Amino acid sequence: MLIAKVVLAAGQSSRFNGCKLTADIGFGKTMIEHAVNTLQALDDTPVYVVTGAWHKEVSQALAGYKNIELIENKQWSQGLGNSIAIASQTVFKNKSFDGVLFMLADQVELKVAHLSELVTGFTRNPSRWCANYGERLGVPAIFPAVDLSQLTSLTSDRGAQQLLRSSSEVVNTISLHSASLDIDTQGQLSEFLSKTKYKNFNEKI
Repeated sequence: MLIAKVVLAAGQSSRFNGCKLTADIGFGKTMIEHAVNTLQALDDTPVYVVTGAWHKEVSQALAGYKNIELIENKQWSQGLGNSIAIASQTVFKNKSFDGVLFMLADQVELKVAHLSELVTGFTRNPSRWCANYGERLGVPAIFPAVDLSQLTSLTSDRGAQQLLRSSSEVVNTISLHSASLDIDTQGQLSEFLSKTKYKNFNEKI
């Protein structure tokens, strides 16, 4: 199974008062680096990064990376659905993928094992797969190639929610509460860093 890997990183992050994508989230890594590293650890296929409001900053942050492709969405203000549509058009135009995996750049608690579980499920049953946060469904998510026309027609800021909540298609899920954490404000970043340092300190004791 060949699965395209996409990081959605086009938003303005207006509540953060700056570019959160290049913020240090610990261990000397920026938010966008964490997302790319996580996807690169899955396999050796390219990672596609959808940029937008902070295209220049993201490009600079990832300048030393290999095997990535930046997809600049100049219409990023139209919302997450537009970024998913542009990414889907690009990746399926370049290669014959069996599916496409999407994650948000600010899902800082996602680990390779989480994504591997989704990929394993998709490989066994090539259909829609996503995270179950407990109270709702969301990304990371994998969509099969047959969903291409629907993915490329997305426009709303709710991204692919309408596909994940569809009653006409089976949506498989994995329990993944950590995926519900994303960083929108400076305060949330500070809280995350504090929690991470506390956890690491306890692990050393």
